[in-house]
Amino acid sequence: MNCPKCGSNDVSVNTFQEDRGSITTSKTKSKYKEQGHGCLWWLTIGWWWWIVDLLSWIFLFFPRLILRLFSAPFKKKRYKGTSSTVSTTVNNLGYKTICTCQNCGHSWSK
Repeated sequence: MNCPKCGSNDVSVNTFQEDRGSITTSKTKSKYKEQGHGCLWWLTIGWWWWIVDLLSWIFLFFPRLILRLFSAPFKKKRYKGTSSTVSTTVNNLGYKTICTCQNCGHSWSK
C-alpha cells in the first residue's frame, strides 16, 4: 500500500471499533380487570343488598331506569391489575480502518 501524498510504502494500518449508537425498544404487558366486592362484603351486606336491588328494579322501574341512565357516565370504575415493561437495548457497532504514513504522517480511511 502506498501513501497518496508522498508515495512511500511505510504505511501503518489500524482497525478501530466505533459505536454508532444504540436502539432501545420497550414492550409493556398489562392485565387489568374490574375490581368487585370481596368475600366479607358478600357475606355481611351483599346477600341482602342483592335482594333490595332486585325489588327496587321491580317496584320502582322507571325512576330507577332514569337514575341509572343519567348516573352511569359519571360513575368511576375501579380496576385491579399489574403492568410490566421489558426494555431491550441493541448496540450498533462498526469497524473503521485508518491508514497512517510513517514518513509524512498523512492519515486516511480505507
